[in-house]
Amino acid sequence: MSSEPVVDVRDPAVLDDPMGGYDRVLAESPVCWARLPNGEQGWLVTGSDAVRAVLSDPAVRNDPTGLPGQGAQTQEEAFLALGTPPEHLPYLRASLLSLDGAEHARLRRSISHAFSASRVATLRPRVQQIVDDLLDGLGETANLIDEFAYPLAMAVVCELVGVPEADWADWWRWGKVLVDGDPARITPTLGEMFAYCHALVDRRRAEPREDLLSEVVAQDDLTDVDAVALVVFLVLAGHETMAHMLSNAALALMRDPAQRELLRAEPGLWPAAVRELVRTDGPVQLARLRYAATDLEVAGVRISAGDAVQAVLGAANRDPARFAHPHAADVRWQAEHGGREGSVGFGWGPHFCLGVALAKLEAEVALRSLFDRFPAVAPVGEPAWVPLPRGRHRVALEVRLR
Repeated sequence: MSSEPVVDVRDPAVLDDPMGGYDRVLAESPVCWARLPNGEQGWLVTGSDAVRAVLSDPAVRNDPTGLPGQGAQTQEEAFLALGTPPEHLPYLRASLLSLDGAEHARLRRSISHAFSASRVATLRPRVQQIVDDLLDGLGETANLIDEFAYPLAMAVVCELVGVPEADWADWWRWGKVLVDGDPARITPTLGEMFAYCHALVDRRRAEPREDLLSEVVAQDDLTDVDAVALVVFLVLAGHETMAHMLSNAALALMRDPAQRELLRAEPGLWPAAVRELVRTDGPVQLARLRYAATDLEVAGVRISAGDAVQAVLGAANRDPARFAHPHAADVRWQAEHGGREGSVGFGWGPHFCLGVALAKLEAEVALRSLFDRFPAVAPVGEPAWVPLPRGRHRVALEVRLR
């Protein structure tokens, strides 16, 4: 398509108010031609049904290799253009985020058992202990992300994977470099991470423990590159988004005394509250950029093979065509009518969040414990949206606890 884009999502009007900005796009059209965050032109998909359609369609791929138009650039070429050393390419290519189809399904199956609802439920006492210890260490004021959300998310996923506690600080440091997006720091950081993971894989192969990594290295059909890519994916994806989710949800409840009082009176509603807060205040506005492998039609719009497709999870989660109260959290409604995954806050289709059960458990324990322990918790000053790479946003949240 060669016409001028209808929307430029790099416009400050969108970047400074991502939720409101994408809602305005949705009001115009559920699928429109746009200038995307990476600067190229493509389709911006905002409607709830349309987002579900593109995320579940196997003809909409993460890997553009072999596609016409812009998609003719392979993932490797895109990484190399960013200055990625060739020796890093095998790990990036083996990431679950980069794969499609059978290869993606194979690697996902190799670890999916560790994230089943029944297995995750056994982690509740340990998650509660970590939460309580972190809350014990907070003073009268705290940076909720740096002193609570990040340490909690990092501790839980590292314990699950099998990263020794002495090394958690390194992962937090690496994660912050990658989130900040400075190319000059990303390359050496990736080198450190891959080297560390290779050493950890060797240690678990020699001395297995009761952790996910030991199970991974015992599988004959997984290479060392597969194992390293899985560790990097799980630790980084498992702590970054989780931390921002907690911060966003906590702020939303601080600003909504009616919902907070409802949860105090009926604590059994906390699981519904987590689902609803992921819908209204999730940290991930944009899904990973995808490409159409064939011509297709979405919401009456023809998308050509090779076109870039950007699904906007945040707008889909506030689509008035699907939700009775699209912009405000309604825990009671979620409990009574939300059903199974009423939102796309955890994604949709083959790339639906692998750790959704763990994320819900962490959020429920963390948020309930925070508001039970500090019922008067409130933000200090006016929190601000902080845009992050890959369509993520978080709030810079300083709070007064007492």
